[in-house]
Amino acid sequence: MARCKVPYGISDYRVIQDENYLYVDKTRFIEELEYLNTKYPVFLRPRRFGKTLLVSTLQYYYDKNCADEFDALFGDTYIGTHKTALANQYYVLRFDFSKLDAESEETLKKSFYRSVLVRLDDFCVYYGLDISITESNDYNVADLLDRFLIKVNQIIDRKLYIMIDEYDHFANAILSNRQVFAKITSKEGFVRSFYEVFKTHTSGSCIDRIFITGVTSLTLDSLTSGFNIAKNISMSPKLNEMAGFTSEETKTLLKEAEVTDIEKTMEILTENYNGYRFHKRAENKVFNSNMVLYFLDEYQEEQGIPHQLTDPNMTSDYRKLTAMFDLFEEEETKQAVLEQIMSNESLETDIITNFDFHSQFRKADFLSLLFYLGLLTITGEGTLYDVQLQTPNYVIRDIYYQYYSNYLQVCPEEMRNAVGMIALYNDFGEYNKLIESILKLHKESPPHLRSAESSDEDYKDFRESRLKSIMLSCFGNQKFFLVKSEYPVNGKRIDIALFDRRRRDRKSRTKYNYLLEIKYISKAQASAARIEAVKIQATSQMKEYLQLEEFAGDADLQGYVYVVVKDNIIYFAEVTR
Repeated sequence: MARCKVPYGISDYRVIQDENYLYVDKTRFIEELEYLNTKYPVFLRPRRFGKTLLVSTLQYYYDKNCADEFDALFGDTYIGTHKTALANQYYVLRFDFSKLDAESEETLKKSFYRSVLVRLDDFCVYYGLDISITESNDYNVADLLDRFLIKVNQIIDRKLYIMIDEYDHFANAILSNRQVFAKITSKEGFVRSFYEVFKTHTSGSCIDRIFITGVTSLTLDSLTSGFNIAKNISMSPKLNEMAGFTSEETKTLLKEAEVTDIEKTMEILTENYNGYRFHKRAENKVFNSNMVLYFLDEYQEEQGIPHQLTDPNMTSDYRKLTAMFDLFEEEETKQAVLEQIMSNESLETDIITNFDFHSQFRKADFLSLLFYLGLLTITGEGTLYDVQLQTPNYVIRDIYYQYYSNYLQVCPEEMRNAVGMIALYNDFGEYNKLIESILKLHKESPPHLRSAESSDEDYKDFRESRLKSIMLSCFGNQKFFLVKSEYPVNGKRIDIALFDRRRRDRKSRTKYNYLLEIKYISKAQASAARIEAVKIQATSQMKEYLQLEEFAGDADLQGYVYVVVKDNIIYFAEVTR
């Protein structure tokens, strides 16, 4: 029996259908898009979330040249039996801006121009149109597009459907230079003028519909200033599942890929890849589709649960994107927000749809950017602000652990060694060395990590959340443990839970599992009575945790309690059942 083919890295709809790759049918959303009160939607989702395949699907569905292939391409899909009147009714002109050279303003301008030029030429060849395209030495892309559309309007017998994939990809690379970004997206900039041409040709000319995808709304203000007929549909609840896989879709994929233990595999996938929600009232969370396909591809290769659950390409993408954190100029606020994220706390905010780069980048801007990038997701409605945000899954938390390590310059050699000794040899004594290293690191930390009024004497800017966040970063960054912060069990919240990741990925517990309760007392509060009360409280809490039903089958689970005052471990205890 032939093995089912997993379309990891394949985003051409025709290839998937012609070569019998597994396919999650999203064609029902073609109807939804046609029913929208706009012909010019903008759809934003994180990188590697299935947007390009969606654009490819739309391209084949609406392309007039594919009319004879409709049954072959769509016969076994939802839209195959719900064909709309607009099927195969357009000339489709598709742009892809995912590979632009954004090294400098000049290279970006030339790369943008060349990308558009190639697409226009391909369009003429594909549809057999006799249109001469004259290049200009000044790389005026708006003039190039305008002249081309004027000629197209004179000879085609039906309307154009414009599709633009990754409209904002260049922004991710050029944002470090805000002056250049502001210049190219300003009223006179080539990006805005490019989209102004589309608006001109939607009224009494050749363009009927436009579909645009991207990651963030960073450049959306620039786009809509010149193309103000566009509508951002990204947070529509009925389109929440248009990209990404639902649980049911993922289970179906597992069955078709002949995964043996679907229930246990779903637990692993849910923990690592699920959790995205793009509207506060959306019914279902969705899995990152690229992550799921990577898993299935590796599963077939290794004939079992993959050793590496995180797609290296995905991690690389997100780590590049975290460079945008530098936009948040308030270091103290940024650090506090990062610690909340690391502890898996909910953060309330309004989602910003139009970013203003002429003013300071605020907390709401920062959190909204993380949401668009897929580094945070909506978990519900807020109380004071619109939504609550949290990290969606363990793969994303891994990225934060890495980023936080780099940001705080943590995990020097002695800290890495301590984590390794704990993981490999169950050496609980290394915990003390780890915390001592963290405290030492803070004392010697560079200026940007400390508040202006702090001093080595009083540790004013140190706190329990900082200590826990650094520990989370150390444990998570080393890949030994599945790290749980504020781990919720039966109404309780455990500061840090560590499960041996090497074996837990295969759903097999080992004895190297730990629960940690950490208490930090500032120097000003460190009376003898206060210290004693905290010791009793922490020990009592740990005993309760160890008795929870969740851990009943884990006979060798170990619990540790720490009480830290200023830069000293005042109390350390191993708590048993």
